Amino acid sequence: MPVFMAPTFAAPQPAPAWSWLAMGLVALAGILLTPILLVVVRVADRCTGQAPRLVLIVASVVVVALIHSVIDTAVHDILLSWFRPDAQGTMFVNEEGRATPAPMHYYVLMNFIILLWVHAGVTALGVLSRFNMKMRRQEVATAEARAAANHARLTTLRLQLSPHFMFNTLNAISSLILVNRNADAERMLTRLSDFLRASLGPEEAELVPLASELSAVSAYLDIESLRYDGQLNAEVVSDEGLHEARVPTFILQPLAEQAVAHAVSPPQRRATIRLQASSEGVDRLVVTIRAQAADGSGPSSPPPLDLTAVRSRLTVVYGGQAGIEGTSDAGGFTAIARLPLKRDDRNREGVQ
Repeated sequence: MPVFMAPTFAAPQPAPAWSWLAMGLVALAGILLTPILLVVVRVADRCTGQAPRLVLIVASVVVVALIHSVIDTAVHDILLSWFRPDAQGTMFVNEEGRATPAPMHYYVLMNFIILLWVHAGVTALGVLSRFNMKMRRQEVATAEARAAANHARLTTLRLQLSPHFMFNTLNAISSLILVNRNADAERMLTRLSDFLRASLGPEEAELVPLASELSAVSAYLDIESLRYDGQLNAEVVSDEGLHEARVPTFILQPLAEQAVAHAVSPPQRRATIRLQASSEGVDRLVVTIRAQAADGSGPSSPPPLDLTAVRSRLTVVYGGQAGIEGTSDAGGFTAIARLPLKRDDRNREGVQ
């Protein structure tokens, strides 16, 4: 099949008009093929592992460059047969506009190599653009997570340090002292100190050890148990191997507050709050908190369940990899949070 390569720009004579048409058609073909490479870059970004991703991209570039080379050859061959029928069986046009023979494999190889570099460059730009967009999304997600963490911290501090909370706790301590229950008063004061220390601590990380969160919630539940003497029993259970797991800071506090509100409604009934942290498989952490009356009964009008803030926080930190569900009715209060199990490898190495 006769083929033709467009004349060089260095030719002293003007290039034939049909050769410019050929170059325009070849350039249009390249523009139409470019979205294929961009789609491949997007698909490769979802692949797990660098090797499959690299193989997919390189193979796509080679295939697209080969297709483009075939289109280039066909366009120049067809136009050459129309406008220069006397040049059949030739490939090159020299400076004088005369066709000179050249081996077909030489033209195909050189044309393929040139187009391969062109499409490799376009793909590299697509990969860099995709990487830049991914980094920007991560930066935005990190900023949102930090903002949500700061908002949660401030909200929790306002609740913890509100006059209502402090008054009730200090008043309970005073009442215990007046009835000579000094041991209980000392315990409540100690737990209040632990609770405020955890709240006002310098920790600013988005993720903190699960042990830290459980300690703060345990202090809060102990305070509430002492305040509602004989009515509320609370326990926190966790596998010691999960204490290094990383969880969003102050993620359990809203759940504990709602559990207490359900447990003490209506007053004078005995209830138990149980918070348990366990693993599900090797990569999932499950935190469950339940509040239920000792006799199995519940309030006719239980407090409403509000998991919006916790769910939004989990979405910001983990995307779609975490979730929470719960119920609040006459049968009891239950909230179950499932999130990725991430451990603090640096601390674990330090212990070893």
